[in-house]
Amino acid sequence: MTIMKRGILLFYLLFSSILSSQSKDEWGSWIMLYGDNEISKNLDIVTEFRLHHYEIFDVLDNQFYKIGLGYRITPEVSVGAGYVHHYSETRTSISTSENRPYEEICLKRKIKKLSISNRYRLEHRWINNDGVTDFINRMRYRLQVTHPLGANFYIKVFDEVFLNLEQTIFNQNRLHGGIGYTFSPDFKVELGYVKNHFNTHMDDILRIGILFKTHLRKKTNTL
Repeated sequence: MTIMKRGILLFYLLFSSILSSQSKDEWGSWIMLYGDNEISKNLDIVTEFRLHHYEIFDVLDNQFYKIGLGYRITPEVSVGAGYVHHYSETRTSISTSENRPYEEICLKRKIKKLSISNRYRLEHRWINNDGVTDFINRMRYRLQVTHPLGANFYIKVFDEVFLNLEQTIFNQNRLHGGIGYTFSPDFKVELGYVKNHFNTHMDDILRIGILFKTHLRKKTNTL
């Protein structure tokens, strides 16, 4: 069996196992659109839009919008900062909105075909819960590993822990495993499973990601 056929089989088995659990009403879904928009050799505008559902593609949980800047200091080290707006609503119609500036640093390395990324992010959260606003800082650390499966398929695994800097320290932990397909260097699609662990409960989530890159910088003419 070729590597590509193995990737297709893994993609099918993952998707089938997720759908087989849908009738249990225990799965949620995340749909993500992520853009990396290059404006100079080392500077990017980062955009992200997400929809989270309590059930697969049904019963909206929250919406998430992000815009930021990323700067590559070296191929292995990058820094970034940006702003996130987040709106959510519980099943009992209690609404929460959040304004969240952030700063981050990302360290990358490669071991043969294995790509390893360590991301450290500091968030400043203004959370409005039915008219009452609270402020809290939060630290996030994500370890991510990707490995190619032939020319187009790849495996992506990550674990991210969220820690409050005030109040209760542990906020949540996200463990993800999935597969992606590279249509071109500027366009990818991913399918994965997320186990989201909170203090009081755990969620099983189908994650679908569409990732694209645009090149907005002016090209210099060469003679």
